[in-house]
Amino acid sequence: MDIDKKQLNIAKNYSEALLKIGKEQNDTEKLYSQLGDVVSTVNNSEDLKRFLMNPLISENDKKEIIYKVFGKNFDLQIINLLNLLADNKRLSLIPTVYYAYEKAYEKFKNISEVTVVSAVIPDSNSKTRLKNILEKKLNKQIIFNYEIDKDILGGLIIKIGDKIIDLSLTKKIKDLEKQLI
Repeated sequence: MDIDKKQLNIAKNYSEALLKIGKEQNDTEKLYSQLGDVVSTVNNSEDLKRFLMNPLISENDKKEIIYKVFGKNFDLQIINLLNLLADNKRLSLIPTVYYAYEKAYEKFKNISEVTVVSAVIPDSNSKTRLKNILEKKLNKQIIFNYEIDKDILGGLIIKIGDKIIDLSLTKKIKDLEKQLI
């Protein structure tokens, strides 16, 4: 099951309702974790995925399986969400709802996801310094994703949402070439 970007606005409605309930019950983090577990469980079980996505199986049968698989270990709000998705024939939106919830949760918790692209993974001291600088600058908690791109030769490319800060050696060389031409 993949994120359905065409259905993102619909998924946002479900995720915002879940986040609102989570805020009221002071359970946003628990719901975030459990919704992620639902996505993992469904993605890791082809039989469960096929069953939930099968249009020939009734919503009541799907809800019965949802309860058997998730009912004992998951919050009632997660079960209610899954049942609502089943009733509306939208169980395929589970990962998209999770994606939308994740983004809303990060905004609520003042968390920003940052991707750092470099030729090599920075050492722990560099990671800590970069984290401290960005958290102070952005006034947010930072979650890093690191990517390797040997083509940048050296330096970093930092991606924060839609913004890209290119501090790579490759960019500096290209800028120097432009000045020389």
